[in-house]
Amino acid sequence: QVAAALHDHGIQVGDRVASFMWNNYRHLELYQAVPSMGAVLHTLNIRLSPTDLEYIINHAKSRVIFADEDLLPLLEPLFGKIPSVELLIICRHGEGGESTFGNCVDYEDFISAQPLVFAWPEIDEHSPMGLCYTSGTTGKPKGVMYTHRSTYLHTMAQAMTDSMSLSALDSLCGIVPMFHAMGWGLPFTASMLGAKQVMPHKYMAPDRLLQLIVDEEVTISAGVPTIWQGIRLLLEADTQHKYDISQLQRLTCGGSAPPVSMMRWYWEKHGVEM
Repeated sequence: QVAAALHDHGIQVGDRVASFMWNNYRHLELYQAVPSMGAVLHTLNIRLSPTDLEYIINHAKSRVIFADEDLLPLLEPLFGKIPSVELLIICRHGEGGESTFGNCVDYEDFISAQPLVFAWPEIDEHSPMGLCYTSGTTGKPKGVMYTHRSTYLHTMAQAMTDSMSLSALDSLCGIVPMFHAMGWGLPFTASMLGAKQVMPHKYMAPDRLLQLIVDEEVTISAGVPTIWQGIRLLLEADTQHKYDISQLQRLTCGGSAPPVSMMRWYWEKHGVEM
């Protein structure tokens, strides 16, 4: 439905479609639909300044932006400065966010009348499918293009048993943002394997994440060291054993090196391999 709606709007092979979103099921739908129709998914980092976002959108010439409604205030300063953007699609989740952008539509309205079947085009494996920009720590942000081939090979490698031991039996909580490095490729690999995907949306406080892990019986998760340090502090203070993480088996940690002491703590206290 997403692909058909974009096609009806005039999006063609090679066009850039931007996402300004948290980790959620609609973002996952874009991960599948946009590359499969031959367009390029341009993930916008919500942590960047308006100046950097303006530069990135204009440099990529993105034609459409999908945005979660609670992030609209971050986009407002850009309206009138991003001429390539023809349409803003607002992903609503009950917060009533509005936009001053001239041409905008609700996500569900955008796809509602579309068929459930779409004929995927034949796409050269070396053609682009994803676009992420650096944070511009030295000079202007620089775009990194993902090809269908590179993403397919990364997905196959990540699905190997001795990579993450990920399988269809897992419940995966991807905390690493989907707007950063394509979520470390986890959305593609979990989708290919049929693993359950648990997404935290904007609720990134340690207590919310830990409760989500408990409620959804998460077996494997992925995030930066500060996430796991915060959750460790909660677990250490949990003298009443409020949080049952007996289902949790593995944690993937990246961005910076996790302290060895923290890795040992998770293993020795909870039998969780990091």
